Amino acid sequence: MPLIILSFILLLLLLIQAVFYILPAVVVRKDEESHKDDVPPVSVIIACRNELQNLKSNLQYVISQKYPEFEIVIVDDNSTDGTCEYVSKLQNTSPCSIKLVKNDGKGKKNALSCGIRAATYGHLVFTDADCRPFSEFWLAGMMSRFDEVNPLVIGYGELSGRTFSARFSSYDAALIAMQYLGFASLGHAYMAVGRNIAYSRKLWDTLGGFGTHSDIASGDDDLFVKEAARHIRPTVCFSPEAKTISPAKGTFGELLRQKSRHVSTSTRYSLIDKFLSGGEIVSRSLFFAAAIAMLFISWQFAIAFMAVRLLFVLLSHAKFCNTTKTDFNLFMSLIFDIFAPFFYFTLLVYKIFNRKTEW
Repeated sequence: MPLIILSFILLLLLLIQAVFYILPAVVVRKDEESHKDDVPPVSVIIACRNELQNLKSNLQYVISQKYPEFEIVIVDDNSTDGTCEYVSKLQNTSPCSIKLVKNDGKGKKNALSCGIRAATYGHLVFTDADCRPFSEFWLAGMMSRFDEVNPLVIGYGELSGRTFSARFSSYDAALIAMQYLGFASLGHAYMAVGRNIAYSRKLWDTLGGFGTHSDIASGDDDLFVKEAARHIRPTVCFSPEAKTISPAKGTFGELLRQKSRHVSTSTRYSLIDKFLSGGEIVSRSLFFAAAIAMLFISWQFAIAFMAVRLLFVLLSHAKFCNTTKTDFNLFMSLIFDIFAPFFYFTLLVYKIFNRKTEW
């Protein structure tokens, strides 16, 4: 009897895991490269606070985009590190228009809102100061997926780094992206990342900006997408040319603080969105626990279940990484597959005792 019960539990958890890996991976595709000239002018919006070094490192990658007509809107949210002075000097030498908007330190959503209102063009692309486009066709790639009927494009923001924490963060970001991009392609968009997203100012105005969630610091990306998805069907960009790259947090302390900010919006998620955003790690943890229990009853069954899961997990992950030109390390993926439940349990404990959310 215990064998039958555990086998049923493992099979159920295996099916749930398949939903998060096989289903999204099926729709992962190689987008056609688009270097067309008949594209609308674009305003690139970057909100920042005390990120002078990041701007010095990454802004040139945005300036050098191969795109017919675009401007860059830098919103300085009350920086004290010389950001304004640096951008002001850059305005005189940049081949593209750079607009500097000063904000009064009321947070990222307020800063983004100021940037949107100051933008010259109606097509908006957003990224962060610590991000750089993967290629000079980032804007072209994102705008190639733009649909005037459904004017919101969800892109991929890759994380990179050399430390164990950074490598785990990169692995985790790729899996999360595979799932939210995959489910968005299937018709259910529930999140995005602010470091690579595009939409029209008309859509932003229609939704009342960030008004429905203005009372919390986070959510300019995921909650905005969820709100928009009630009215339109967002499009997805898998093209590696159109991804952004930013450095992952180098220590687990930094990663915990970052993740804590990211999950702070989960209280606004619907039940189905909570399942899609958190169901994978929960079902993975339960699967591992049940598989360990099965080892004491029938190690052959336990190994068989774990082998089946590992096969489709690694194949799905590898396919996404190959399509998006993200580094895939088989050995590290195996390590992180086991490590992730322990990290997220630590995050849960951390979130319980640290409720402060910063910009």
